[in-house]
Amino acid sequence: MLKVSGLSFDYQDKPLLDQVSFQVLPGQLLHLRGKNGAGKTTLLQLLAGLIEPHQGQIDFQNQPIHSQLSNYQQQLVYIGHKPGFNASLTVRENYQTSLLEPSQRGDFDDHLARLGLTDLGDTLCAQLSLGQRRRVSLLRLGLSDAKLWLLDEPMSALDQASVSLLMECIAHHLEQQGAVIMTSHQGFPAPSFPIHEVCLS
Repeated sequence: MLKVSGLSFDYQDKPLLDQVSFQVLPGQLLHLRGKNGAGKTTLLQLLAGLIEPHQGQIDFQNQPIHSQLSNYQQQLVYIGHKPGFNASLTVRENYQTSLLEPSQRGDFDDHLARLGLTDLGDTLCAQLSLGQRRRVSLLRLGLSDAKLWLLDEPMSALDQASVSLLMECIAHHLEQQGAVIMTSHQGFPAPSFPIHEVCLS
């Protein structure tokens, strides 16, 4: 599904990523490991097409992503450190303005319940706790049919029950032949799927 070849990136003339190569197949989860400052977040941003590498190539379904960037980005979900929603709107309002398909809007309450957010659908996002904001961000996973998920520390600020729900969501996505690339400082709680790793030095 995704192939990375000889990827290099310098930040303010300081080498950050050097000749990174790997591939991710349908049904696979790839865990990016590395100490703080190793370039994990930058690599996810490169994979999302938000920035361009200084060297190397990223192919999605055998085509360079920057030759089909708009189409490629419609086939992925990227969840970074920032929540990605308008704090002055409610949870429901945020998703009603971003969901174009009526069928997705119809499933919204089911996804709220799955992440323990039923009572918070009409709450302003500015009033949510850090953990609640993280769960609201993760709603995008269940509401999207994108094949590729790019997740930066998705378990951060989640309680144990929410982590278990996230793992179930990831397992279902992999069963549907989707792919996941993620970073995490936490261990995986007894996953039901194999985990492939790339270590960034």
